[in-house]
Amino acid sequence: MTPVVNGLETAFADVVDFRSLDATSGIGQRAFNSYGLPGHPSYLILDPQGEVLWRSFGPQTKQVLADVIEVAIAAVLESK
Repeated sequence: MTPVVNGLETAFADVVDFRSLDATSGIGQRAFNSYGLPGHPSYLILDPQGEVLWRSFGPQTKQVLADVIEVAIAAVLESK
């Protein structure tokens, strides 16, 4: 299965750092537990300080994720 963020990485590469984690691996499992993510697929958007701006679980469309990323970027830029 192709991750829904494929393509978004290119569109937002200059301002967003994308990370894909395996919830069953050590690092991935710790991240999922620390952010309270229930499993795969989960999505998390953090600001530069590591604060959660948005989280979701379950299938998402590319457009939904693109819209949320744009809102998050705007919120971060406004806070500067």
